[in-house]
Amino acid sequence: MRSTNRKKKSQFNKILVVIIGILALLIGAGFFFANSNSWFGESDSSPETEEISNEEALSSNTKEEEETEIVEEETFIDIQISAVGDVMAHGNQLISAYDSGKDSYDFSAVFEDVKPFISESDLAIANLETTLAGPTRAYIGYPLFNTPDAIVDGLAYAGFDMLATANNHSLDTRADGLKRTAKVITEKGLDPVGTYEDDPESRIQIKDVEGIKVAILGYTEHVNGMEAQYTSEELSSMINLLSEEQILADIEEANSHDPDIIMTYIHWGNEYAKEPNELQTSYAELLTREGVDIILGSHPHVIQPTEFLEVDGNKSFVAYSLGNFVSNQRRESLGAGFEATEDGVIINMDIQKSEKTGETKLKSIDLVPTWVYRNREEGQSAYTYRILPIEAHLDDSSLSEDYLNRMKTSYEETMNRMNLDSSQFEE
Repeated sequence: MRSTNRKKKSQFNKILVVIIGILALLIGAGFFFANSNSWFGESDSSPETEEISNEEALSSNTKEEEETEIVEEETFIDIQISAVGDVMAHGNQLISAYDSGKDSYDFSAVFEDVKPFISESDLAIANLETTLAGPTRAYIGYPLFNTPDAIVDGLAYAGFDMLATANNHSLDTRADGLKRTAKVITEKGLDPVGTYEDDPESRIQIKDVEGIKVAILGYTEHVNGMEAQYTSEELSSMINLLSEEQILADIEEANSHDPDIIMTYIHWGNEYAKEPNELQTSYAELLTREGVDIILGSHPHVIQPTEFLEVDGNKSFVAYSLGNFVSNQRRESLGAGFEATEDGVIINMDIQKSEKTGETKLKSIDLVPTWVYRNREEGQSAYTYRILPIEAHLDDSSLSEDYLNRMKTSYEETMNRMNLDSSQFEE
């Protein structure tokens, strides 16, 4: 019995071993095929899982690109344009500038005190209210001005680049004097604005100032009746008289040059009036509507207000009158009530252009009130003339108490009358 049972048990064990082996093979095969996709580099995930993984990968790549991308900084061009009012040369000023030992004229000392302010500008303009007819005529002041060419040397020494020459005295020495004035200014390296040596192909000045293109136009309301001596064609060939038709034509031409800034300098208004008249305000609105950015005025010989205009979506800055920069007009020569003729101003306009977008704007304006010093120094027979930037001389011990008080009054009057609204500028 026992030997038979051992044999059966042995056979049973062999069968059990075979069964266990077969089960092990089956389990191993199942494991192999379950992981075969991964083994061959294929995803073992479901379609949904695969889509999520792709999105995560794209998101990761985008973040990496954003982190490595170089941010382009916006850069700007900044320039300063400076303007002053009337530069006149009355008889006493001519005597003051004359050097008998050299038999010549020198006006440089008149501008010495304001030279640091003018010369630092990128573009500076003044109204030259006289003619340069040359020595074949007598050098005289009012009423028919003829000034030595040296006045332009003095203005160039101060740092001026352009001279507005269209004004009521442009024809004081007739057509020859007007044309010679434009010629002399050009020969001395400055640009005349508003009058011409020859019939002009263009009536505008285009200046590239450090990468900012500025178009400058100049006009005068009248020429003291001298226009009656000439035909309209002759006048048109010499001078820009103020008219809507001429303005529209000139602005159209200016725009063909794709300027960043359009600026006008106009001789207009009533003498000694401290407020602009209807002609001034109506032309300012016209110019603004047509896209002029800066409107500067002269002729009243006193300071008039400034104003920011907006017409049909276009904006402008207007300074209706910049007063006298230098002249012999004052209380002593004109009488009580004419003290304002001693007042002037340097108006500094900061212009900024984005090199990325090309957008150009008037960023800020700074006023430097000036006062015309006139005094007969000890031992001298002629007056000394100086244009004083007031703030820099309020503590000048070399000046009399009377002059210091007059300067203080002048400063306050200028700042109050111009009434510059700084809230118009963007931060």
